[in-house]
Amino acid sequence: MWKRKRTLKEEYGTLGHFLRGDNDCHYLGDLYIEGTNFYRHREWRGVKDTLYDYTQWLNNLSSMVQMVASAPVSCLKGFWEYRWMGSYLGTFMFIDRLFEGYRGPELKIAHMHMYAIVQSLTKRIAYILSHDRRLGASEEKSSKLVPIDEVLPELFMTGFPDLYPVPLQTLPEFIICDIDQHIEPYYIDVAESFGLPADVCSRCAAETGVALDDAFPIVGKAVVTTNMPCNASEATSMFQRRRIGLPDFQITMAMIHNEPAALPFSRKIMEETIAFIEEHYDTKFNWKTFFKGAKRMNEQNQIELEKWDYFKTPYSPLVGIAETLYKLYEWQSVNGADPYYNKVDRKVIKIMRKAYKDKYEPFGGKTRHRAFLWGPSAVYYTDFPTWTQNCWGINIVLNMDSTMGHNMVNTEDPDIAMDDLTRLTEKACMRHMAVGGWDNVNSVWEWATNFNCDMVLMNDNIACKGMLGVHAMMEEQARDLGFHFIFIEHDLEDSRTVSRQDMRNCINQYMSVVMNEKPLDPTIVEFDDSAAY
Repeated sequence: MWKRKRTLKEEYGTLGHFLRGDNDCHYLGDLYIEGTNFYRHREWRGVKDTLYDYTQWLNNLSSMVQMVASAPVSCLKGFWEYRWMGSYLGTFMFIDRLFEGYRGPELKIAHMHMYAIVQSLTKRIAYILSHDRRLGASEEKSSKLVPIDEVLPELFMTGFPDLYPVPLQTLPEFIICDIDQHIEPYYIDVAESFGLPADVCSRCAAETGVALDDAFPIVGKAVVTTNMPCNASEATSMFQRRRIGLPDFQITMAMIHNEPAALPFSRKIMEETIAFIEEHYDTKFNWKTFFKGAKRMNEQNQIELEKWDYFKTPYSPLVGIAETLYKLYEWQSVNGADPYYNKVDRKVIKIMRKAYKDKYEPFGGKTRHRAFLWGPSAVYYTDFPTWTQNCWGINIVLNMDSTMGHNMVNTEDPDIAMDDLTRLTEKACMRHMAVGGWDNVNSVWEWATNFNCDMVLMNDNIACKGMLGVHAMMEEQARDLGFHFIFIEHDLEDSRTVSRQDMRNCINQYMSVVMNEKPLDPTIVEFDDSAAY
């Protein structure tokens, strides 16, 4: 890794630059302990931003403490029973690396978004563990929890106000892989030790391994699974059904959902899902509470569409992973169920309006390229968009998963609302643009043009059989349309196959060889983070 000693005068020039933390190069690599991207000391962001960053660190710590205090015995048992629980201790380092180089409004928004996730997730962990039958909870105590597949938008569950939805894979498989790159390979190996082929999607392999390792909390009376985002999820659901041992209903939505016949078919599946929950939980769907949830969801989507207008300009302080991770969690795991997120969205859009009015450019105006990130991203390298900006000045203005279901849901007529709910559910995470048909996959060029991007970064999940055939077609279109186009190879949840540095090299080689550009921060072009979380 490129390193050398520098005096404060060499790095900052003047006392004013030091106090503001606005040096030309942040030399982030100098902060890292060898073999990791753990900090030797906290990043200096100037007096104001360093103090703010630290107070937000304390807020997140407070949420973790409250989680343990609310269910101390269950949390202790969870650490003892589940391998994945220990990885949540890396949350603080995870947040540090997400927002490296952030200053001013972009730092404020980033922490507002992250705190919303942390406080929600910690409450959810404590609640689920305290109702987990593996940890000693009774069937009666856990009977109001409904385990559902993590890629199912939870909006339909707002129609069951007496039930608590549990995104089954979120805690042991999805969110935890964001935090710790080493946790899912263990579960992948478990699945392969039972005979699962090694060339399948690592996400589905990890979910299967969690099930076979008996690492899913057992709650509720029945489970709702799905064929989303892709057909491999159907096999995963079968393994989970056999291991968990609960009655199961699979929401098999139409894959090519743009076709006219898709909506009636998917709507019928949605209605059968609601009927399944009514039967097994002895309750009735409540349209009144559903409409309340739909109103919250509509407000979130209305604000999101306004955010898009700012994303099209150089003056958006909501950038990179601060946008992507929040949108993914808000849309998948909250989906109109928590009014706290509406409050956050209202505050954030006010900051964005002011930043646009003031013509504020994030990252000190050092952005060189505007990129659209397409395809499912590597879960084990969540801070990749932060690195592209800090190292090469590539601002990822929007991610494919942020373009999912933003249609409004009728809040008065149950018949119309059911159609709208079905459309929204069909456009689930990693599904609408990745496996929803060629027209959806190929719409990347329209999205990139609308958001004034000169680059498209195409995630290339090497184990995804559905996207292997599009390489040449996408490259050919990029040349014809004048976009800089880079394939980013990764293995979704298995960092052993394609390391984080291998992913960075996809960018490094293109920027240095094709673009003939120099990095903004030479200390993070190449570094070893193989031992990091």
